[in-house]
Amino acid sequence: MAEPHAITIDEMYSLRNVDAVDRALNRSYQPRRSGLMFAVLDDLEVGPDDLVLDIGGREASHSFALVQMFGCRVVSVDPLESNNARARAAVAEHPLGSRVSIRPGVMEDIPAADGEFDLIFSHDMFFQVVDADRALADSHRVLKPGGRLVLYQTFATDRLEPRERDQLFTDLAVVPERMSPEDFEKRAQAAGFHLELTDVVGSELREAFEEDGINLTSRQLLYAARLLRKSEQLRAELGDIDYRVELGNALWGVYQMIGKLEPRIYVLRRS
Repeated sequence: MAEPHAITIDEMYSLRNVDAVDRALNRSYQPRRSGLMFAVLDDLEVGPDDLVLDIGGREASHSFALVQMFGCRVVSVDPLESNNARARAAVAEHPLGSRVSIRPGVMEDIPAADGEFDLIFSHDMFFQVVDADRALADSHRVLKPGGRLVLYQTFATDRLEPRERDQLFTDLAVVPERMSPEDFEKRAQAAGFHLELTDVVGSELREAFEEDGINLTSRQLLYAARLLRKSEQLRAELGDIDYRVELGNALWGVYQMIGKLEPRIYVLRRS
């Protein structure tokens, strides 16, 4: 592909259709809203008879959403005791708590019997999995034949510059190899999964947040600007780790909006 020509001053200021630009950039292109993964599960007809594994369940908020939407039973598995403690407290207080159970564990060694689950739900955690092959193999093990792994994951694109990549991955505990969709698909197929769906979400959810007035990415852009401009002051005030994590989280959202990071949804069926 030929390199684009250098835009001239005349082209930049004299020949542009300002009205057309305004119309094009100030209309909605109908981005999809949050809940995409739940819509996928609805298409898969998840129901009360199903047992779902919420891997990397954190405080079990997704687990309760699954129970409320589909009536299924859910097991939340997370490696951090602080997350599991909050999840257990939520289970004790929630009216549907009897439908959710908490188990400590990691995706590489899931605390479950062979073929125990009808479905695995994974929401934006796989980029921190150290041993992808073992995690996918164990996911395959705990699923029933024909069971599915539904995974939402953010990947890097070629727009993410090397220095941005190094800083972001270091500060957010990202395993670099997990950020390649091609690598993920290859490993999933090698583990015995059939790729039923690949949905490139891209910036859609972020656009929808802005259009709906949630302004999540706008706030993250503001936070990133403050953290960068007042880096010495805020690093001293917050501490090095909190400073780096907050900057990384802010940039994570901004990078999704401008195409340096690309969320995708996968549906993988156990053979």
